[in-house]
Amino acid sequence: MKKLSLENLKLKANDMLQRSQLKTVFGGYNGGTGVQCRCKNRHTGAEWFGNVDDCDECGNFCANNVPQGHTYTSWICTGPLVQY
Repeated sequence: MKKLSLENLKLKANDMLQRSQLKTVFGGYNGGTGVQCRCKNRHTGAEWFGNVDDCDECGNFCANNVPQGHTYTSWICTGPLVQY
C-alpha cells in the first residue's frame, strides 16, 4: 500500500483543523449521534466505554455493561459525538 503524503493534497488553511478544533475530535463515525460514557474503577484502573443517546443514560449504561465480577466507581459523559 502506498503512503499518502499530506503535502500532495495541497490543502488550504481553511481546509485544515486548528489545534483547538483537533482537541474536540475523538472516536469515529458510528452511524449515529450521542455521547460516549466512560465507566472506570479507580482502584484497578479498568475502564469500559460505550455510546448512548445522552448523558442521562450513562449511569444505566455502566450498571448494565460492566462485565460480571467487576465494579465501577465512577462514570463520565464525554460528548456530544460529532459527525463530519
